[in-house]
Amino acid sequence: LDQFVGKQLALLELERNEEVEQNTKLQEKYSVRELQNKGLCIAKLVLDCAHTGLYGRTICKFRSCQHGAPLPSHGFSNGDIVGIVVASDASREVVCSGVVSSVAQGNITLAFDESRATFDGDDGRIFNLVKLANDITYRRLKRTLEKLRKCREVRYNDLVEILFGTSSPTEVPILHPQQPLEFYNTSLDESQKEAVAFSLKQKELAVIHGPPGTGKTTTLVEVVLQCAKRGSKVLVCSPSNVAVDNLVERLSSTSLKVVRLGHPARLLPGIARHSLDAILARSDDFGIIGDIRKEIDSLMAAKSKSKDKSYQLYGKLGELRKELKDRERKAIGRILSNADVVLSTLTTASDDGPLKNLSESHFEVAVIDECSQALEVACWMALLRAPKCILAGDHHQLPPTIVSEAAAKGGLEVTLMERTLQRHGEAVVRMLVTQYRMHQLIMQWSSDRFYDGRLVADASVSTHLLRDLPGVEDNEDTSLPLLLIDTAGCDMVELDTPDDESKGNEGEADLVAVHVERLISSGVSASDIAVISPYNLQVELIRLRLSSRHPGLEVRSVDGFQGREKEAVVMSFVRSNDTGTVGFLAEDRRINVAVTRARRHLAVVCDSATMSRHDFLKSLVDYISEEGEVRSAREYSADLELCSSTLRPSSIRLKEAKKSASKSKKKPCQESTQKSQDVAKLKQPAKQKSGGAHYLKKPEGGANVQSPWEALVRNFADSADKQRSLPASMTAFERRTVHELAEKLGLIHISEGDGTERHIVLKKRTGQPPKSDLPSCSKEEKGSGKGASDGASGGTEACHSKAKATNTDKSKEDEPTVNGLTAPPPCFKTEETKNQPQRKKKQSEVKPTAARDGNANEEENFDELIAKVMVSDRTCGFERCNEKLHTALAGIGGPCPFCKRGFCFKHALPEVHGCGEEARTQARIAWHRSKGGTVAPSHVKPEKRAQVQKALDKRLAQMAESRKRQTKK
Repeated sequence: LDQFVGKQLALLELERNEEVEQNTKLQEKYSVRELQNKGLCIAKLVLDCAHTGLYGRTICKFRSCQHGAPLPSHGFSNGDIVGIVVASDASREVVCSGVVSSVAQGNITLAFDESRATFDGDDGRIFNLVKLANDITYRRLKRTLEKLRKCREVRYNDLVEILFGTSSPTEVPILHPQQPLEFYNTSLDESQKEAVAFSLKQKELAVIHGPPGTGKTTTLVEVVLQCAKRGSKVLVCSPSNVAVDNLVERLSSTSLKVVRLGHPARLLPGIARHSLDAILARSDDFGIIGDIRKEIDSLMAAKSKSKDKSYQLYGKLGELRKELKDRERKAIGRILSNADVVLSTLTTASDDGPLKNLSESHFEVAVIDECSQALEVACWMALLRAPKCILAGDHHQLPPTIVSEAAAKGGLEVTLMERTLQRHGEAVVRMLVTQYRMHQLIMQWSSDRFYDGRLVADASVSTHLLRDLPGVEDNEDTSLPLLLIDTAGCDMVELDTPDDESKGNEGEADLVAVHVERLISSGVSASDIAVISPYNLQVELIRLRLSSRHPGLEVRSVDGFQGREKEAVVMSFVRSNDTGTVGFLAEDRRINVAVTRARRHLAVVCDSATMSRHDFLKSLVDYISEEGEVRSAREYSADLELCSSTLRPSSIRLKEAKKSASKSKKKPCQESTQKSQDVAKLKQPAKQKSGGAHYLKKPEGGANVQSPWEALVRNFADSADKQRSLPASMTAFERRTVHELAEKLGLIHISEGDGTERHIVLKKRTGQPPKSDLPSCSKEEKGSGKGASDGASGGTEACHSKAKATNTDKSKEDEPTVNGLTAPPPCFKTEETKNQPQRKKKQSEVKPTAARDGNANEEENFDELIAKVMVSDRTCGFERCNEKLHTALAGIGGPCPFCKRGFCFKHALPEVHGCGEEARTQARIAWHRSKGGTVAPSHVKPEKRAQVQKALDKRLAQMAESRKRQTKK
């Protein structure tokens, strides 16, 4: 025990020093404005009001110096230690420090100890609030360890010896063998009932292991009710306020007397009435306590206005504060003694909190929820107050946050729950195995990776999907439990931020925004969707794109979403780089938390090439690829064109761009247009087969990766077959690939049929040589002049086709790329056009290609090639059509916005020349954005409607009268 305490004290000191050092560096390195952008400072505040609070503390409320203005975005929350700095002080010296007690949109409230009660802030001065290292928590943890040294002399040494392995846990009979245990909650499953019974039987120690969605909180509520039924006083603690509030909310509906420790401003509105302050305000003692507080406030106000600083005034204040403390201590002691259950955070359960008004032997049972998220030292604050403890949590979820890497490696990150399970194993633990949250497929990966495959999805959730929700459409998005949107090979790299900054990926942020919009347009409520990312910068990027349009949508970090759940969860993994660096995504437990937040739909946006460098992340990508659906980011290109990708937080800092020598060696068609912020410029067809990461991964060295269609075309070129028809199910993009490769291999390629029956027919020319003998347009041959002097028409036409496809566009950035190579337009001339009769060319036009002389000037050949391209650019791009184009129809700006080619009037429609699929996709997007073209009905007041109806009836009567046949006289 002494060794443990000594080691923990040393590790805490490391953690404390690291926290102070980081805080000091930030204060010195950045200006007030930069600190405010980082959320570590709130500038230009004035004191709004001050009064006396619990234990005689001074409560000060600060607001913006511009009256009525909201506070800027910041990272302050309840319990943070804050320093007060005079804004005019260039040295930024902290004049006093306090604790944040509440935060509102327009103000922030701090609590100061009585030693700081003389803080004189109502003189109109402007202040800055800066976040400081939390010294209070450190002092409490240190005192707890010192108290643990003396634990051998107190009555709870049995529990201490069991937790440190010097003795084994024991059981006690809870009921007569013939009398079954009666549960308050009759809907508990078998594993939950077993965990409750086990917790009651154990004399000193029990552990309830609750994987995600298994009803751990429900089980704990039943345990607390059963303990209270047997007359035990119960202390319930957790490291987070959210977990404590959830338990208070559940227990408040029972007949138990529940008291929640902590400031009322930190609590959920529905449970504030159970707070100690609220109960104290309803007690008989509050009248006298309130009078004393008012008298203190009046003396403080008089002191600030008067120049008299006599000792008599200070003496009077001291006497009033002493009386206030005595009366509050007695009143609080009575309230806590009468309570059946007291709930608080672990740090509030320290000896300098409200529990100091109770005896050390008051509680019989201490329950610690989310034990795996707390430092072991913090758990001992509660454990030293009871002879029996029940630990609940999941050590496969997020661990406690530790700043110092040295302290973490030294053992500070090892939690009490982990150490207990390692020491005692199954003898002290019961696991909940039925989960009530996730679809079977969402659950299974986590179950296999972390819980030995023991989790079972309840029948009520095992097959539920978004489409089962009321008002939600049944479509390709709402019928999927698992979706992987793969950005590999799509140039959606992460932002190049400094190493000490958070990471972001604007391309993924745009994809997330598009997918969320599609879910909402399908009828899913924004409040049922959560967007989660491990990085705070990515959270900000996504909020900029979505929060203003959908206020009910939650966008949070993984750490801020533990314990929560949503019907649909969209995850952005951010990391996309050539080195395969995944950062703290390598923390397996963080990924487990993120995946298990979803109930009906989980969408993961990531770069599979980067994720696959890490075995654990690769297992997730592989699982979704097998059990769910994989879509390339290119399938969202049409939506991304309409999505703004330039929104950035004002505080973002990027590294200076460095030129890479390797980039200069790439072919022009392989060069990236920009980073992920320019992904909206991708012109790839939206409809593409979801083939997964294996063909989207960008190959090393720019090597081409064959698709199945490329392999099929090459196989036909090598075979003895003279003709082959390809299936009509090919997409427009696949047809492009086949046309390009067939042209390169010197094959005849013709599109036949109409509509859904349109397909490609490949033919060989008479006496065609093997493809290995055909000239190529490779980089090396271009550089050496090979192939240009070859008289084979196949090589000439292949080069011609590539040049034509390259030069029709004004910018290479607008061309789609696959595996680093530029895809050609969907419609271009085939070699069959050579056999058609040509019109006589004018003198100004280029002469037909003849057999070139081996010693021809290379520069003249290039000029001739350019001239041919210019001629072809003024010709209709549809195959076997030689119609000349007018200026308004040619090239970019022509009739087709998808392939950027010019066509004659006959072939101008996208459906005619092969871009029909892209046109239909664009039309669907426009239809969804216009809400189906409907117009919201106008609401007319009843009296106005009656007037209109009366006028209409009158007009109809007149028209009917005029149609009556007049009688002849």
